[in-house]
Amino acid sequence: MSDIIALFNELHALTAVPSTSGFEQGIAKKIYSEVKPFADRVEVDPFGNVYAYLMGTSETFQVMLPAHSDSVGMIVSHIEPDGYIRIDNIGMVPPNLIYAQRVVIVTPKGEKIGVAGSKPGHLAYNTPMANDIPAVNALFIDVGAASQAEVEAMGIAPGQQVVFDRELKWLGEASTGLVTGRSLDDKVGCLVILETLKRIKDTGQKPPCTLIFVAAVQEEVGLRGALQAGQRIEPDLCIGIDATISQAGSGTGIAPFPATAFSEAANAIGKGPGLSVSDVSLRTGKGLMGHPKLIDFLKSVAEQDAIPYQIEGSMPGITSDAAAVQFVGSGVPSITVKVPSRYTHGPIEVCSLHDIQATIDLLVHALPQIEPDFDFSFVDLDDM
Repeated sequence: MSDIIALFNELHALTAVPSTSGFEQGIAKKIYSEVKPFADRVEVDPFGNVYAYLMGTSETFQVMLPAHSDSVGMIVSHIEPDGYIRIDNIGMVPPNLIYAQRVVIVTPKGEKIGVAGSKPGHLAYNTPMANDIPAVNALFIDVGAASQAEVEAMGIAPGQQVVFDRELKWLGEASTGLVTGRSLDDKVGCLVILETLKRIKDTGQKPPCTLIFVAAVQEEVGLRGALQAGQRIEPDLCIGIDATISQAGSGTGIAPFPATAFSEAANAIGKGPGLSVSDVSLRTGKGLMGHPKLIDFLKSVAEQDAIPYQIEGSMPGITSDAAAVQFVGSGVPSITVKVPSRYTHGPIEVCSLHDIQATIDLLVHALPQIEPDFDFSFVDLDDM
């Protein structure tokens, strides 16, 4: 239980840092300070990607491990004369997950609390209005000001990030290992790469290949940081780590809403990381077919070391950083290892610290086994 509590504390510290896409300065500083004592070299590029190098006996064969440091959120679009603040979303945040939430606006004068205004329950109850969520551009943030001048005096201005006001908490009993809060997508991945780096470094043995852990920016708006980082590194292999959607509730997922059925998200919390075979995002126009040799390799390591895992056969509508890295140079064999999560892209995301621990265990056991002559050929021509 002590290991799980330690993971909770680390995840709490990561999720406490506002990090909407395009506003990753704070989380870049946090991750830089965390990896610096353990990495052989740490760099931050002009876009905010953080690179932590663990040099292997081979310095030329490189394995890139990206996890995105940004999260979905909102941005101040403009301030109305009466002091109400209009917003837009950054990343895929539907308006029903913003409506009636308490939020934080990050300003040079500190964090300011606001609320996404809602129709009073007295008026909306048992009327069609109760099911009518406004579009994002119809929502407003109330910070208790009566004029634009009062809002500006607080340090609030257009172009500032707005995040959900949700501190990481245990879900139910701590013994379950379940936690809930904002930005678990993809602070869970950041936690995995931090802990994997520390544990491999602590063995005192160099891995056969050079490992480059990357906290990549702007994944939620098009996998931008990972593409930039991949072009900078030009790795030989890529193993991405991200959160993924998972089954929640009973029913079909269509009726009753809001259950999420296995037919929509074939992962379950508590059963270990998912090895992604196929995913795609129509929004980004990108997707990933996990490399078959990498899938088989990670499966064999998990089974040999009794680490729970599951196969994510198909995940339409969601992809991640490795889908961008795969296109670098002449192509990079890639896979994404995914931590199951519920209620993603909202204020109350849920995941299991046991799944996070299993993901760390899988990488700690697998990465030292990747040699420079790792066979990632697509077909075995010797059999022909």
